[in-house]
Amino acid sequence: MVGLFIDTWGWLALRDKGERRHNETVAAFDKALASGSMVTTDYVLDETFTLLFRRLGRSQGQGIAGIHDRSNG
Repeated sequence: MVGLFIDTWGWLALRDKGERRHNETVAAFDKALASGSMVTTDYVLDETFTLLFRRLGRSQGQGIAGIHDRSNG
């Protein structure tokens, strides 16, 4: 089975609505998600989370990473 490989730019474009190709990226992601054919690596995700925190700020970066600040309850 061949899947859609999602690199760092793809994850960033998916999350950042200001990205020029955001809508196109969302459509491709939804299609791949529906077919169960997405592929990425832990290295890509590490780089993505680092860049999201820098580009979008802590709260939005945490949202995409699924991280919850336990100190707030």
